[in-house]
Amino acid sequence: MAEINITNAKKAWVNPLIYGILLVIIGIGMIWFKKDALKWILIVSGILLIIGAIIDILVVITSKLPFVGIVVPAVFIVLGVVLIILPNLMADVFMVLLGVVLIIYGVLNVLASFLHRDDGIFAVAFGIVVGVLAVIAGVYTLLNLDSSQDIVMIVIGVLTVIVGAIQIIGAGLIYRQFH
Repeated sequence: MAEINITNAKKAWVNPLIYGILLVIIGIGMIWFKKDALKWILIVSGILLIIGAIIDILVVITSKLPFVGIVVPAVFIVLGVVLIILPNLMADVFMVLLGVVLIIYGVLNVLASFLHRDDGIFAVAFGIVVGVLAVIAGVYTLLNLDSSQDIVMIVIGVLTVIVGAIQIIGAGLIYRQFH
């Protein structure tokens, strides 16, 4: 039995290596293709929404669940179709939502900083700076949807490459431990 576990442990580095390589490739694709990558992500998300919703509908139909359980999957199918047919519009909607969330976050951060003045000058100043930067980023996002899409995809792409690199390093450490 212990021999089987050691054999499995010796192969444990393969999955993190594969995931790491895929993440690095996907991250580089996000950085390279920017807006187009976002549109493809939205299209794939739409396809996955439709597949998941169809499965949910089949579960409701084949079981004795209330028929009202089809409502949410039906909404997901509509959303999936919209993501597939109108990825440009949905990318703009996503960016508007991001801009609004950044502005709300920034305003709340500044307000919280003033309410927590007893936390020290550094904490208050840091909270105000982060809040103001978030408001600026939110306004910029709302005024420049296209360039904001590029920036978001570059940031997410860089983070994806970093996670992929960490996976690859982890795979190397696992390999070195058992070989």
